[in-house]
Amino acid sequence: MKIAVRQCDITPLRPCWQGGYVQRSQVYEHVHDPITAIVLALTLNDKKMIWVSLDVSGVQADLARQILDKTAAKGVTLEPEEIILGATHTHSGPLVGSYYDRPADPEYCDLLVDRVSSAIAEAYRDPGIEVEARYSKVMIDGLYSNRNDRNKQSDKMVHLLGFFEQGQLSALYCTLAHHCTVLGPNFMDLSADLFGEIRRLLQKQFDVPVLMAQGNAGDMGNKQYRQSNLFDEVERQAAAIVDQIRKKQTPWETLQLREIQCRTVVYHAVYDLDAESFAQKKADFEKQLETETDFDTVKLLVTGIQSFERKIAAGSRHVERKMPAWIYTFGDLQIVAVPGELGSILGMRIKAASSAKVCLVWGYVDPCDLGYMIEKEAYEGFSQESNVTDYPAGIPDAYAAAIIEALQ
Repeated sequence: MKIAVRQCDITPLRPCWQGGYVQRSQVYEHVHDPITAIVLALTLNDKKMIWVSLDVSGVQADLARQILDKTAAKGVTLEPEEIILGATHTHSGPLVGSYYDRPADPEYCDLLVDRVSSAIAEAYRDPGIEVEARYSKVMIDGLYSNRNDRNKQSDKMVHLLGFFEQGQLSALYCTLAHHCTVLGPNFMDLSADLFGEIRRLLQKQFDVPVLMAQGNAGDMGNKQYRQSNLFDEVERQAAAIVDQIRKKQTPWETLQLREIQCRTVVYHAVYDLDAESFAQKKADFEKQLETETDFDTVKLLVTGIQSFERKIAAGSRHVERKMPAWIYTFGDLQIVAVPGELGSILGMRIKAASSAKVCLVWGYVDPCDLGYMIEKEAYEGFSQESNVTDYPAGIPDAYAAAIIEALQ
């Protein structure tokens, strides 16, 4: 097994809209910290695969297509299943797709596509170094949880996939299920948010490139633990998470990665949407917003109202939708790539169903258009996910069940 890694700066050259929070009313003011892309080319038995992590909210289909086309123009042609393009899901990074009525900056998108495609092409052509894969994990305590109920069962495991050259760590893949949205809508500077700071600290600790991959984080965050919505909280959270990794990670366990196999799973969802029910929910939210003072609850109410307006405008309708996922098997390692915001419980079900030694969920991958997907029990009560999701209760459970059936 061989790997090659590239890191490139994809920070905009001029202010543009940030990808997240409907409350924002202007483009960002300053660059707080760099926006980065990490590319890892993996070779097993002469077959290559590319992993990419971008400090953006989501990688939509148009952007992914542009990256693949530009990479092909530079001499490296990849099939869609030969690359995972994942977003860290920062809401303080540059907007790269449609978000309500906000436009992405075409000049910035061109810059991102050019730099990321160059990094992919370079990593692909690089013969790489011979490595061994090893796995470690850490259960994080007291820093984040299900963001609607801190006492609810949730996925707080950090997974580390290390690539070792002659016994020395050469690159690290780190994934956890934690919304990369510590910074709030009141933070108007450009930032990679929590995952960018964790990456910086891990790179400092291990002195190797680190690819951060978002997990089954649809309903995970630090809302009940945070002390502010500014960067001091990002630093506090990241330092505490990395400190627990340093102190508690399990011993490295060797994984046998023998081949690259990909299986596409498609669940065919069929359901009906009632615009009148959304109108009633919108009215309820607007009434609550009149007296609500809690910052995070106001944020959820405003986002919910915007979501209901979108659904009302679309009208009552019958929906038939294809919901894909991709199962990558490398031997002892399986990665389930999900193009949306999969909830913690559903992700845990999927990982538990795998017969591989290690199974990981990589969420927010392109085309990142499936939105929030949470278990049916989570529709009870007030939550961001149940308000914003396009799916009636039970559809996400059936989607997860289709993935589990394919794993088995």
